[in-house]
Amino acid sequence: MKKVLFLVLIILALCCCAAQAEENTILGQPFPDFTATDTGGNTFTLSEALKDHEAVLVNLWATWCPPCAMEMPFLEEAYRQYGDRVAFIALSTEENDTPELIESYRKYYGLSFPMGRDEGMVLDEYIPGVSIPRTVIIDRFGNAAFLHSGSFVSPGEISRTIEYFLGEGYTETAPINEIPKDTSTAAFPVSAERGLYVENENVRSVIVHAEEVPLPVQTYIVYDDTARLRLEAGAGDIPSDLICFNYMENTTLEFTKLWDPEQGKTVYEVSMPGADDSPHWNYVSLMSAGSGDSDDGAEIYLVSGDEFLQEFLDEMTSWGYTVSWEDAPVPAEPAEPEAYILHVIDQDGTPVPGVSIKFCTDLTCMMQKSDETGTVTFAGEPDAYHVELYRVPEGYSFDPDFELVTGKTYSEWVLRIRKD
Repeated sequence: MKKVLFLVLIILALCCCAAQAEENTILGQPFPDFTATDTGGNTFTLSEALKDHEAVLVNLWATWCPPCAMEMPFLEEAYRQYGDRVAFIALSTEENDTPELIESYRKYYGLSFPMGRDEGMVLDEYIPGVSIPRTVIIDRFGNAAFLHSGSFVSPGEISRTIEYFLGEGYTETAPINEIPKDTSTAAFPVSAERGLYVENENVRSVIVHAEEVPLPVQTYIVYDDTARLRLEAGAGDIPSDLICFNYMENTTLEFTKLWDPEQGKTVYEVSMPGADDSPHWNYVSLMSAGSGDSDDGAEIYLVSGDEFLQEFLDEMTSWGYTVSWEDAPVPAEPAEPEAYILHVIDQDGTPVPGVSIKFCTDLTCMMQKSDETGTVTFAGEPDAYHVELYRVPEGYSFDPDFELVTGKTYSEWVLRIRKD
């Protein structure tokens, strides 16, 4: 557990926090023209790229860097979406990353944007920061307009950042030093508290105690090839900030992208390690990408059968813990609410009082207003209500075509509107 939690803390720190401690001294300044050679032998020159692109994205990385690998699929998705308008170049800062090694890396991750090496560490020395990955965006005017230390944790983070610099509305250099927040009107189901639950019937629940750790370690022995997880956001969460981290696959997934409308819940299927894999256990955590603190997350361990439980315990012992374990009941699912509850927040997670909301059926509509905590509690007869925003306080706005349809049982939601 020590190694896993340490890894999570490092990844979160790289993803979310490192940039905050650095002075973005290059923002707003002309970015020096540079030339690099990609693994295909092609020459990439900044000034040439800006002739037919609205911006250039430069990513500094290395083959040994787990957070770099974690964000590569997100960069690839952004490249496929914006590559005709934004030039991409990823340059390794590791002197031992040969062109052959970089090309092998590129093929392994299925990447199509240009990749090469920062020869002479020219950009690594110019771009502020000591950690990788680091990403800088040079706008159409040739100025550094965005700098981020740490990996992006979702495709949405990259797309919102790139969109800021595109289009006719961007008429002069306007640097930003943080990833733009999602300001779309959206609703997400939540529970009383954040949680991860295994829905397999063929499962055994075990509690592992480590004397040096105050909280027990919730562990599931899963006898199937796949663990089916249900993820629950807490009422105090900003669901769009939540990420699900899979230790074995070194991947993060956006909580909101895992919502299954047909099942009416947020689900994630995790492949269990096979007999020939090592280790025979996995770790999954649901945490806030903005906190940088794994202690606020829900976390579980998944073991691939009774015969591998001792292996997991031995691993924890090797980290310096004194461990014991016991069978325990499968944790109970959160209690269902006794009304329809909506927590109205803005993009920063701040509660918004005074929001008028309609609960409508085919025959009638009832108006409700959020209280001083931004909460609406509607105890009407359970039905499939069409929930519509009617009026928001001055300084706020919402997408007029937004509509939420509740289920025919009481439920709890976070409703996000935009603070202008």
